[in-house]
Amino acid sequence: MYDRQYAPSTVSTYVSALGYCHKLSGFPDPTKAFFIVQLLKGYGKLGSRLDSRLPITLPILNRILESAVVICHTPYGRCLFQAMCSLAFFVCMRVGEFTWTTSRKRGFLIQLHQLTQLVNANQKIICLKFTFLDCKHNYNQRPFSVVIYRRNDFCPVQIILDYLSLRGSGPGPLFRLADGSPVSRAIFIDKLSMTIKYCGLDPSRYKGHSFRIGAASFAADAGMSDSQIRALGRWKSDAFHKYIRIPSLST
Repeated sequence: MYDRQYAPSTVSTYVSALGYCHKLSGFPDPTKAFFIVQLLKGYGKLGSRLDSRLPITLPILNRILESAVVICHTPYGRCLFQAMCSLAFFVCMRVGEFTWTTSRKRGFLIQLHQLTQLVNANQKIICLKFTFLDCKHNYNQRPFSVVIYRRNDFCPVQIILDYLSLRGSGPGPLFRLADGSPVSRAIFIDKLSMTIKYCGLDPSRYKGHSFRIGAASFAADAGMSDSQIRALGRWKSDAFHKYIRIPSLST
């Protein structure tokens, strides 16, 4: 796998699978042998690669939302794109959780009913609750919810409500095009790349996962604990640490 330039994380996944099969059959786990452990450590040092993706910080997110007025040619398209970007940042979402590709079934897309409006005594919507029924590392865990609160600048709650007013209340994917079809990953990434370029930034450094990197960094800068950040991003390990880049938040 090293000769084929496999990433260290990919190698670890394959090795873990071998260990799991052994344990499942009642045999000792050979991947815990000293030689194998040290071999993997060395592989990690030799094969480690710098993540060139930069975080989409809150200031950059605001620029993206503002630029959507120019990049998107219809009111519906603008509201849709702004809502997707806002949710991706404030809920620390993977692009694959809210866009469709030919390799996945449409039924697994995030649905409208997973978003709940929470009101106060005056029946004013004060926040939105998003519930994950399933995710990448769920492993049959209970549904997990994230609450989005109102903000003064580019309020994510209002942005999503504006989109919902145009989308309508019909069941189906939360994010869909004007014709009712789900938004593909290619369409969203292409629109994001155009917007990033319009903002004067490098599209090769800001990708769909940059929302997740920025969200983790934003949460850490706000003082959230490791366990809170892990829960926010639905991580089952400490992999989120490589996403936290506090110094870049000021740029």
